[in-house]
Amino acid sequence: MPYALQEWRRMAGVAREAGFHVVVFRDPRVAQDEWLQAVAAAGAMELTEAPALDPDTGRACQVLNHSPATIVVRCGRAHPWPILGVMPDAAWHGLLQARGTELEAVSCR
Repeated sequence: MPYALQEWRRMAGVAREAGFHVVVFRDPRVAQDEWLQAVAAAGAMELTEAPALDPDTGRACQVLNHSPATIVVRCGRAHPWPILGVMPDAAWHGLLQARGTELEAVSCR
């Protein structure tokens, strides 16, 4: 988890630059004390207040055993395949764009 947290700013920045709104949740199974120690070790203090992901949502999206995990959502509809792990900028950007493009085919109405 600390390694993934170290990569947080870079990956969030790439997502924002690509036009995505970024929302952070922590794994609900991680105790608050452990979370605070991890974000402090990673120097990612902006994540101290990240709320726990609803466990039912985490299970439904298949992300509870993967950190980090990204769910791309458009108009309240989540892409069925989460993006798992830390990766280089080009691969990350490409996956975000691909998920977004696939969701654009679905009407928001």
